[in-house]
Amino acid sequence: MGLNQYMNMVFAFIIPGFVSGNIKPLKLDIQDVLELINTYEKFPAENVNMEQSEIEAFRKSIDIDLLKTEMNELLTGIEEGAKRTAEIVSGLRNFSRLDESEIKEVDINEGINSTLVLLRNNTPPNTKVILELEELPLIECYPGKLNQVFMNLFSNAFYAIREKDGESQNSLIIKTYQKDNQIKVEVIDTGIGMNEETKRKIFEPFFSTKKIGEGTGLGMSIVNEIMIHHGAEISIESEVGKGTKITLTLNKKIKC
Repeated sequence: MGLNQYMNMVFAFIIPGFVSGNIKPLKLDIQDVLELINTYEKFPAENVNMEQSEIEAFRKSIDIDLLKTEMNELLTGIEEGAKRTAEIVSGLRNFSRLDESEIKEVDINEGINSTLVLLRNNTPPNTKVILELEELPLIECYPGKLNQVFMNLFSNAFYAIREKDGESQNSLIIKTYQKDNQIKVEVIDTGIGMNEETKRKIFEPFFSTKKIGEGTGLGMSIVNEIMIHHGAEISIESEVGKGTKITLTLNKKIKC
């Protein structure tokens, strides 16, 4: 999915969902409050006691206490929606480096966090995402390409977890650390795992274990090509029924 498609998603679905979903009922609540004020204003001050029963009847009909609570909740919803939208836009800004063709120095932890923001709605409900990201030096890479690696690995992990059983508690653990002057990224899931044959074929173009229509079979092939292009390494450990651990080993400087 390209940047324009992501932006279309944000403006077509996310923003209307958060804002419009709360604005409409809030407008109705405000109309009730204004009508109550208008009811008070209809009567001269000296006649308020005479008309108190009518005013009180209207107050009860709109349940003013519930109205106050609901208005606060709706405003909180709008505020939360705006915050999440800002996070997504920030994630898009970082992830949009996909089209950059120049080598740049970047913080890969930033790329991991940006990718997870975009995948938030794809996270299985029974899954806890655990981040163990150490402070790292900047490394040379093609930022967008590396983000594409993260996108494919995290998406595959979520798919493997969804295919497991849908009931047990699962996790996706993402670790980054420095070892022997190299940067390591570990992606560990508790999904269905892979047998030996699948592990042997995983980087072959068009090979896929996903159901028809759910994958092209190119994701891991692309990941492998990107890693080769960076002079980096990728290794896989997996056990059927227990999960998969994928380790990326990146150099601080690209070695092609």
